[in-house]
Amino acid sequence: MSVVVTGAGGHVGATLIRSLLKDGHTVRALDLDPGIALEGLSVETRSGDIRDPEFLRGAFEAGDTLFHLASVISTSGDKGGLVSSVNVDGARNVATIAAACGIKRMVHFSSIHAFDIDTHGAPVTEKTRLATANSRSAYNLSKARGQLEVLKVVEEKGLDAVIVHPCGVIGPYDYKPSRMGKFFRGVAKGHNAKVGPGGFNWVDVRDVVDGARAAMEKGRTGEGYILGGRWASNLELGQMSSEITGKPVPDKAIAMWVLKLLNAASPLIALLGQSPPINQEIIDALIANPDMSSDKAAAELGYSPRPIRQTVEDIFRWYETEDIIATERARRKAEKPST
Repeated sequence: MSVVVTGAGGHVGATLIRSLLKDGHTVRALDLDPGIALEGLSVETRSGDIRDPEFLRGAFEAGDTLFHLASVISTSGDKGGLVSSVNVDGARNVATIAAACGIKRMVHFSSIHAFDIDTHGAPVTEKTRLATANSRSAYNLSKARGQLEVLKVVEEKGLDAVIVHPCGVIGPYDYKPSRMGKFFRGVAKGHNAKVGPGGFNWVDVRDVVDGARAAMEKGRTGEGYILGGRWASNLELGQMSSEITGKPVPDKAIAMWVLKLLNAASPLIALLGQSPPINQEIIDALIANPDMSSDKAAAELGYSPRPIRQTVEDIFRWYETEDIIATERARRKAEKPST
């Protein structure tokens, strides 16, 4: 099977491509800058912007299947319009060109953040109202609007597409790395990494990939599927990491009131020429609804995530197998200007 993956150099993209290659599929990887995530892999890579219709027309072929992952993740606003441009306009562009080029099937990666997870109460399901009803986050709003654009193309152009909603993704193959990837790397380096308050529904990147591939095969056109794991506090992840590595991690999380105080002081911090370490978007995520249901994915796709302890163990095993920490240090040393 010929498969196109946008956002191929990201955490999920790098993991998905490895899974597809293992099963013998031909992969065309699209990314503005895949970095080191695809080094050594037998894939066709193309560099381009998903907002460019001509780039997409040249990358899509009739009969291809498509996983659309490319997006801009942000916890600090719209970044001058970049977040909405890529996540909304880009999603519409990808879906429209896919329909025109005869893409066989598309899996659109939305996010659990596309739903109203800021309001607690009932579990978050695929029927929960969208983030547009309540959220203050530019990223959350963009993911909600982006999936609506994809669904318009499904309805109006006949595109065969399904949507997946990953929760908080952690796991190996996080090359760039993500926010949580930086935390785990800090532990591996023995930096006694600070642990934030709150937590989230964490899911192994490999389970997200398995769920997305199952959605490609068995998902119903126009339907969405939440791909989650279980809620765990940041402190629990830190304690697991310490137990696995023997490296020190604080036995207490930073108090939430400290973050709220820093957030209130953000204007003053910015005036002093510093980047505020916290904002309301991050705080909202830390106290989001902990009850996120993957029951629909389990029933229709056979989705079954692994225990979170196994995921954390595999993160540090991956560091050792690929010697990630030493490679990262060597690369930084090589990039450092000589004096």
